[in-house]
Amino acid sequence: MPVSDAYLHEFSEPLGYLDFAGIGPPSRRVRVAVSDAYARVSEPDGDVGPPILGAYEAALGTVGRFLGVAPELVTVVPSTSAGLFQVAFALAPFGGNIVVPSHEFPANVYPWLRAAGMGGPEIRLVDIPDRRVTAGALSDAVDDETRAISVSSVDYLSGFRPDLAALRELADDALLIVDAVQGLGAIEFPSSLPDVIVAGGQKWLRSGWGSGLLALSPRSVDMLHATLTGWWGVDDAFDFETLPPHAARSDAERFQEGTPPLFGAFALEAALEVIEAEGIGVIQAAVMENVKAIEEVIRDGDAEILDLWDGDEERSGILAFRLPDESAEETTQRLADADITVSARNGWVRAAPHASTDPGVVDVLAEVLDGSR
Repeated sequence: MPVSDAYLHEFSEPLGYLDFAGIGPPSRRVRVAVSDAYARVSEPDGDVGPPILGAYEAALGTVGRFLGVAPELVTVVPSTSAGLFQVAFALAPFGGNIVVPSHEFPANVYPWLRAAGMGGPEIRLVDIPDRRVTAGALSDAVDDETRAISVSSVDYLSGFRPDLAALRELADDALLIVDAVQGLGAIEFPSSLPDVIVAGGQKWLRSGWGSGLLALSPRSVDMLHATLTGWWGVDDAFDFETLPPHAARSDAERFQEGTPPLFGAFALEAALEVIEAEGIGVIQAAVMENVKAIEEVIRDGDAEILDLWDGDEERSGILAFRLPDESAEETTQRLADADITVSARNGWVRAAPHASTDPGVVDVLAEVLDGSR
């Protein structure tokens, strides 16, 4: 089932743009939402605070609805890293260990390293040579002292999707923390399985920089200490006569070190409304159709593909390949010269189409790759 014309009308990226794993150009609705918010603040009609804060609460409700999570269990963050730092330092007082695949994107490594360096849980980086993150690959590192397993919902290089249900079972009483930035918004996501979901909005969600989400299970709120809670995250935050410290809030807003990224929240809400209007199932089907069409052309070009998946349930919109006798940087530049935007990562060329990608890019890609033979 193709995406609708209404959905396609929201976007205007160039035909050859295949870098959604890097940056996802936002929709018209996102641009309007952010512009309207700035206009409201630039030309205030009375007190700016109440209408802006009311709109912020509505945005949290949209995030919760999108994930199927109670609104009090979600908040917004400016980036994936910011959300993971909150969680890492929220576990810092408790000791034990955190299990993380060693090939994770650095955003899911540095928070645990920094927290461990301040006396937090030991970080156990697990080498997985084939990059297939499975329960079996991580099981030897998990023990009774494990506080959390932290993984990506989609590998940023290969596009591999781990079995989160199996990882949930492996984690048992420990938290399952998922960096969902490389898939949320483009593929269906089992939001009931993780205890913590963190995702920046600048990639597949298409809400731009400075937008992102942090969602928690009810038990994780109780298991995470309010280490980095600032003035916004406490009870009676606007009671300035009572000197700090105030008690931390009991909801996800306790994981704010200061004023939340309000404009990021409005951008995220608008982006989620676009996704909800089209349907994530329709979007995922279009993403998979586009990435498979690109894969077919690349295979015809005698390329090596980093195909770690055993079936569609382990695939996403990311495809990594490399050509014989040409570096990834050379291939990326040659494609750029033909107005095709991809990324060079770890010696591979990474292509990542979205549902709005013009199918005509396949013919252009085939022509460029044919010229390399």
